[in-house]
Amino acid sequence: MRILVVGGGCGGTILANNLARRLASEIRNRKVRITMLSASDKHMYQPGLLYVAFGQMMPDELYRDQESLLEPCIDFHVDPVEEFYLDQNKVKTKSGKTHEYDTLVTATGSRIVPEEVPGLIEGSETFYSEASAVKMFKRLREFEGGKVAIVVGVPHKCPIAPVEITFALHDYFKARGIRDKVHIKYHYPIGRIHTIENVAIWAKPEFDRIGVEYETLCTPSMGMN
Repeated sequence: MRILVVGGGCGGTILANNLARRLASEIRNRKVRITMLSASDKHMYQPGLLYVAFGQMMPDELYRDQESLLEPCIDFHVDPVEEFYLDQNKVKTKSGKTHEYDTLVTATGSRIVPEEVPGLIEGSETFYSEASAVKMFKRLREFEGGKVAIVVGVPHKCPIAPVEITFALHDYFKARGIRDKVHIKYHYPIGRIHTIENVAIWAKPEFDRIGVEYETLCTPSMGMN
């Protein structure tokens, strides 16, 4: 069996390693082969971008060599897939090579597309890329008080991120001694403050405790692909 994993992010790496461990005997007996195709030889720990935004990590601390994170039996190639031929069980990569498979795993991730909302790039800060996290860090460092709106669309990357950024902002402004000068308001598009009900039940009184205002059923027109 030929297992092809397309994408070397968190999802692809975790799945490929789990398969390699579970199928170790089959791989040794050459009954199974696992191949991973990635766009980069580096692996970025995306959850760390939140810490970059608050100056708690440096960007270069986020990266590791992708191959070093994989089980040795995984055949790893830096050669992103550009064409899928699902009816033929094969893909074509940027280099022009063709890889055939019996089982295909697509783990190419999601990316926000704020340019689909007029004014969003110019008027907002995010921490979903290295560049935007660094930009947010600089903006927060310059911020001396005012209103902060946390505006979330569904789906969003990392389920807990909206709640996490809210508490992180509260702690950051408190540590700087300007929390009393900042009004934080959290907006969420469904009828509670988080899609996971238990998180919503826990977070609501915590928001009240730290003085975060919240509004539900507030839906921004934010794109994601």
